[in-house]
Amino acid sequence: MNRKLSTTLGFYNPSFFHINIGTNSAFEKFFDKDFSIFVHEYIHFLQDVCTIYGLNNMYVYSEYIRFATNKIYKSENKEFTSPILPNEDNQDNIFLNKRICKLTNGDTATIKKVERIVDITSIEESTGVSGSDVDSVDCIIVTCIDNLGEENYVSFGAESIMENMAYLMEQMICNEYETSPDYPYSFAEKIVEFLYPEFGADKLNVLALCDSSLLYNNPGKIFVQYLQEMKSNGWLPTKPEDIYDEILPRKNTLNGGSVEITIEDNYKQLSKIVRNQVKGYFNDPVLFKDIRTWIDQLVYKGQEVRFKNKYFILDIARGGSEAFMDFVKNFGTPLISNSKGECTLLYPENPDGVEIGYFYAIGQITSFFESGNPKCELLNICTRYGNKIDNRCNTNPWDRCRDEFLCPYAMLWKLWRLSDFKPKIM
Repeated sequence: MNRKLSTTLGFYNPSFFHINIGTNSAFEKFFDKDFSIFVHEYIHFLQDVCTIYGLNNMYVYSEYIRFATNKIYKSENKEFTSPILPNEDNQDNIFLNKRICKLTNGDTATIKKVERIVDITSIEESTGVSGSDVDSVDCIIVTCIDNLGEENYVSFGAESIMENMAYLMEQMICNEYETSPDYPYSFAEKIVEFLYPEFGADKLNVLALCDSSLLYNNPGKIFVQYLQEMKSNGWLPTKPEDIYDEILPRKNTLNGGSVEITIEDNYKQLSKIVRNQVKGYFNDPVLFKDIRTWIDQLVYKGQEVRFKNKYFILDIARGGSEAFMDFVKNFGTPLISNSKGECTLLYPENPDGVEIGYFYAIGQITSFFESGNPKCELLNICTRYGNKIDNRCNTNPWDRCRDEFLCPYAMLWKLWRLSDFKPKIM
């Protein structure tokens, strides 16, 4: 799973609610180019909190963090090795869940120009966990020719769908935007052009199909399957809303296909689990009362907007920048930072006690657990907002948990009962 989406000009940190825009301008003074990047990354935020695929990623990462901390608690002599990686013994299903995420996410490569698609096929990729509920995942393999005449094989999955959806919204809302590589930013459109070009005559159809596909556990498979089905049946939507009306009443499958559940029930069950899991990061209900309330409000709003107005993405796309900013003000934002470390958090019921750096710090600790890279990326933010920084921030930020004044990283390290443990980086 790619831990950062769209890293060239800005990025969104999936599951940890952080947008960074590569500019020195403050949020309220964004230029057109800055605004287009914000639009793109904000759509990734909505994909995080308003789709089943995004919620499932949050669940998988919350389970991984629990796995990693439990492994640390059991380490000998209070020392543990980083990175902390699950293996094929699949303890607590961590290996399986992360493997499924990787397979359904698809390839993260970049192809500047895709001249044409030659073939699309589905293959079963093993999860590597025999005897589990999910032995394999259906992966969509696309053969395409680039502008140099070279043949490329890519796995089409959620990442391509998310990027193409965000890029479409960028083009529909913004006056100015950067041209992006065909893969992954326009690859869903390329697949539509190959399989059912009449469907793609209206870009809103592609947008609706991207959004709907993310309400399933395997978006790439669903995207291609529904295109093929529509083409085979000779069905062409009269308006983009028809796609939601056709797809949303269908069912999702769980446990390797042994369980069927409606999209709405699946979403509601998963959002309840995720809400409790994410609040578990902040395991002092008194100290973190406001941020736990913020999490409840955010997850509830995601569910509300998804099912009370299932066409909300189309409404934003048609309404342009004014409709987009109205939505942002009503729904709220994740942490937004710029290159100088200036931060903004917009939320209609924003409690005063929400510390904007905590989710970014959770992402940093998780990154250290996964990669062994100790450097904390909050330096600019901490400097801007009065947290003292020193060399430990680059080499051993966990040691700051013994300081009198705790930065967000150190506060979480201490609250997660990791203060007595020392990492060994491999």
